[in-house]
Amino acid sequence: MENGIIISLDQGSSSSKAAAVTVGGRILKEIRIPVPFKAQGNIFEYKAEDLLNTQIKVLDDILSSLRASDKILSIALSCQRSTIVLWDKETGSPLCPALSWADGRAGAISFANPLSQDVFHAKTGLYNTPFFSAPKIAWCLQNYPAAAQALKEGRLLAGPVGSYIIWHLTGGKKFVCDYACAQRTLLFNIHTLKWDDDILKSFDIPLAILPEVTASSGDFGEYKGIKITVCTGDQQAAALACGLDKQGQGCINYGTGAFFLLNIGAEPKELKGILTSVSAAGANQKPSFLLEGQINAAGSFFTWLKAMDINFDLPLLDEYGKKSKNPLWILPALGGLGAPYWDFNAKPVMAGFKIETKTEDIIYGALRCLCFLMADIIFYIGKAGFEIKGIESGGGLSLNDILPQTQSDILAMPLRQSRMLNTTMIGSAMLAARREGIDTTTWRGAEYKDFSPKFSKEESLALYARWRAFFDWAIKSPDI
Repeated sequence: MENGIIISLDQGSSSSKAAAVTVGGRILKEIRIPVPFKAQGNIFEYKAEDLLNTQIKVLDDILSSLRASDKILSIALSCQRSTIVLWDKETGSPLCPALSWADGRAGAISFANPLSQDVFHAKTGLYNTPFFSAPKIAWCLQNYPAAAQALKEGRLLAGPVGSYIIWHLTGGKKFVCDYACAQRTLLFNIHTLKWDDDILKSFDIPLAILPEVTASSGDFGEYKGIKITVCTGDQQAAALACGLDKQGQGCINYGTGAFFLLNIGAEPKELKGILTSVSAAGANQKPSFLLEGQINAAGSFFTWLKAMDINFDLPLLDEYGKKSKNPLWILPALGGLGAPYWDFNAKPVMAGFKIETKTEDIIYGALRCLCFLMADIIFYIGKAGFEIKGIESGGGLSLNDILPQTQSDILAMPLRQSRMLNTTMIGSAMLAARREGIDTTTWRGAEYKDFSPKFSKEESLALYARWRAFFDWAIKSPDI
């Protein structure tokens, strides 16, 4: 078992990745392929074949790179959660584009649903927005005749990206998804852990087109004789790698978007404006529940700045932070505001320009205001009475010192930053390893760095008060 290897897959918003992970938690080799997409206005879609083919390509390349003596234990898959695929179960071909979680075209369908937001929040832990899958499925059935015809003829399958990939990896033998990805469809009841009949009816979506729901770790079939034992959402996998398996532990994941997750134990609890998410769960285990606050644009905001011809190098964030003397005040509201506001009409706003403003003031201003938005979520959850015993951060955007230090300063609390690369792939591999009876307690090792606030409590509060004043002004600013 010492030379055992788990193949970890990560199908994300911008790329498909695969890695060979040892039973000691070390990545031997990683391969990444960008995934093309169309993004224009409220359109954000993929060709479903691109999601599948890039994922199979990196999987096969990793398998080809291994030695004949390497013992492959299993395949573990993590994936973006709310992106939805509709395909033909007879041919395996997609019937329309795969609408990304960020696609907003189903807004009218979402808002016309007869069930109240309170009902959705109570049943699913989520809110009825076009960014979850159910309204996207209904929109596709209304706008793509091939999908509607397949539904009439009993050929239609609809599921999260992970379900689509596993269906193809297993030659159509497995049509499944885990609790975490099922929840993101907005059709799943987190109390019964089943598809919800009332919500299905409200969107006019038949149960027969949806996958079987199971734990995140289990029997997901085989690919080329290798068993697939894990399928879960990317944030759940990353949270697992960040040690979010104890009640009261919090985790920030800074990626394309940014997320704060807090383990609240075995029973779901509601907090207005915050999602209640289902954790990744092992076989024959009930999942824990997480409070989840989402920032729509984190890494994607820096991508947008580059598209605006603001020239900078993201790996140099630490230098920009040190050089910035007059950081701008920025509301990074691409795609509106997420938790706890859920304001889809909010737009990006920048303020505080001076004659001496430099590029570093824009870049660090964006980073600092991302930390303020995260603080809004964390303070809100704390004021609601939920104990936050500790916070660990991770994700590609945070692999520097300036982001966790700024976040610690604004929160006025310590922060442990994971230096582990690819927490998403490590988390899903952890789950697969545990299924094999492998102890993963040593996987995290010493790959972290601790940050303590450099500001006094009073300085942190004063700075946060300035943010709140800017925020209130920015969301009321009229379009010109």
